Amino acid sequence: DDPPPFSRISSVLGWSYFAAWSVSFYPQVVQNFSRRSVVGLSLDYQILNFLGFLCYFSFNGALYWSSYIQSEYKDAHHGQSSAVRLNDVWFAGHAMVLTAVTLLQIAVYYDYPPLKGSERMLRIAVICFVSGVVVCAGGLLAAIVAFQESFMTWLTYLGTLAQVKVFISVVKYMPQVWMNCRRQSTDGWAIENVLLDFMGGALSVGQLVLDGFSTSDWSAVTGDPAKFLLGNCSMVFDVIFMAQHYCLYPMAHRTRASNSLSLAAEQSATESSDAAS
Repeated sequence: DDPPPFSRISSVLGWSYFAAWSVSFYPQVVQNFSRRSVVGLSLDYQILNFLGFLCYFSFNGALYWSSYIQSEYKDAHHGQSSAVRLNDVWFAGHAMVLTAVTLLQIAVYYDYPPLKGSERMLRIAVICFVSGVVVCAGGLLAAIVAFQESFMTWLTYLGTLAQVKVFISVVKYMPQVWMNCRRQSTDGWAIENVLLDFMGGALSVGQLVLDGFSTSDWSAVTGDPAKFLLGNCSMVFDVIFMAQHYCLYPMAHRTRASNSLSLAAEQSATESSDAAS
């Protein structure tokens, strides 16, 4: 545990990143609902995001709630406790649920144009990857139960899931970056999500580094690579998204917003004219 006052600072950073990252999911959900459309939002990104948070929630939840796995962790890290906090668990679970809600919206509002060429190949690759992860994770789980950890420990299994999450964190944003680039627009992709995500990433990494510094135990970082790389990867891609939105394609979303306002004004004027007559 962190010595005072570092423990309080760590707690504030932890719940602050939890708030920023958790709230970051809502602008996209609200935007999808208000537009009744998901054009501009990458389905491939959302599929990878759900799988990643499922792995992350499994890792965090087991390390936080299971005394048996906590004991395995201490044995593997010279008696040091895991850096996983309650806010880590709640964030992962909340993110998994909100991503599932977004996938449900995509199913309801599905209005994407037909897949062509590289888009079709990307969708096939994503489906094959997700299917492979699910089959391998299920197979390893069955082997651990059948052979009572002589094949693999639960901690190793959870660490493998964390590595899967790390890999997904590196690649999951690429379909959205590519979609924005191909459309020359970020319309349909909520920029508020990006700004809050960047803030959450900075606070998350800050908490992890503070925990390692205050206890002089940097295994807190190496023992939770998913959290460390999740924060850093998200910040890197958030900078790319901000560059796309504000620098590369700024006129596209402004033009669409202007057209929407003009259409709303025309409809209002028509309604007023009809009422007067």
